[in-house]
Amino acid sequence: MEPSGLESYYLSDLLARRLYSETGQRLGKVSDLILDLERALPEVIGVVYRVGFSKLRLCIKWADVIDLPNSLIVVKNGFEGPTTLEKGVLAQTEVLLRDFLLDKQIVDVHGAKVERVNDLQFVRSDGKLLLVQVDVGLRGLLRRLGFEDSIVRFNKWFFDYNLKERFIAWNYVEPLAYPDRLKLQIPQNRLAELHPADLADIIEDMDVHERSALVETLDEEVLAEAIEEMDPRIQVSIMRQLEPDRAADIIEEMSPDEAADLIADLPQDTATGILREMDAEYEEKLKGLLAHEEDEAGGLMTTQFMALPPDSTIVEALAHIRRHANEMDVVYYLYITDAEGKLLGVTNLKELLSNEIFTPLEQIMTSRVITAKIDDGPKDLANLFAKYGFRGIPVVDENERIAGVVRFKALLEILAPHLGK
Repeated sequence: MEPSGLESYYLSDLLARRLYSETGQRLGKVSDLILDLERALPEVIGVVYRVGFSKLRLCIKWADVIDLPNSLIVVKNGFEGPTTLEKGVLAQTEVLLRDFLLDKQIVDVHGAKVERVNDLQFVRSDGKLLLVQVDVGLRGLLRRLGFEDSIVRFNKWFFDYNLKERFIAWNYVEPLAYPDRLKLQIPQNRLAELHPADLADIIEDMDVHERSALVETLDEEVLAEAIEEMDPRIQVSIMRQLEPDRAADIIEEMSPDEAADLIADLPQDTATGILREMDAEYEEKLKGLLAHEEDEAGGLMTTQFMALPPDSTIVEALAHIRRHANEMDVVYYLYITDAEGKLLGVTNLKELLSNEIFTPLEQIMTSRVITAKIDDGPKDLANLFAKYGFRGIPVVDENERIAGVVRFKALLEILAPHLGK
């Protein structure tokens, strides 16, 4: 795994080295490296060391390092410094590498999982020391303990097995330490690019402190999508740690049916505080859903669906979908209703794209619509989904007015939570 044609070093090796001047004067023992995270490949810009048993930390610039012979780091004569490393002296994009990454958890954004950092690999090029890979394998831990060579040889001799190395390239790494600093230095958080279900798994794997810190770095839309995929207990834990106004902003980005389920799971005082901070229209939607039993169609349905009058044309329908798709939970189906909201028919994207654009919706809609009642239970809904294979089933009231749509995903979360989330 070592980059070819370049000098390769491990942090575990560099931290064990003695610091000497070019003339052979011993300066101290290396205790950490200062890393600048601003670049695509983070660059070591300083060496931190201690003299004897002193707790005082001194540092010199990496630019003054001229050689890395075995077990030593040699700096040129007349180097600038040293300076005392004091709290607050580092810039926002600079970190103490040992404190920042070693033994800390990171997210592998390529594999979408949380890993522990056992060692770090650098390459030296044109005098610069660049961080290229994170070692998350057993060999990294053994290397730090000084047992790597002996255990690798034993495994090969006794088991005929080569102990594999496990590295993650830096461009796939998202550190979890000091997220406030990372939020400032990484404009596009790579975690936001993960699928919400993968991000949810990552957050669930963290302890409560790491989870709280990471939640602070994610914007409301990204966090809302991830929360929808989480175990309800984790959802509640996150919401209880947030200020009511931020919790309300996040919940307003969620599907109303998912949001109503979450509000119902929260302690009464927490839920009341969050509802008080919400947009009035969204609050009314949630209260309407909360009036129904959680496992009935009225409690499972979403109110974010599309409905148009029968005389609307296909071109008008497509324009409506284009304007509102981002706000909707149900996009594939388009429901046709009269002025009072009575359900007259349904069509779908396939029909819209297969007919002449000025055709009225009443000419292509299916008037025999399969519907559910507001008080239908999971078994009734499951039978409808199994029989007709729809992606969503409209829910109507006693006057045949459409009240919402139950998505298959919502039903799955009731019948098989481990599959639905």
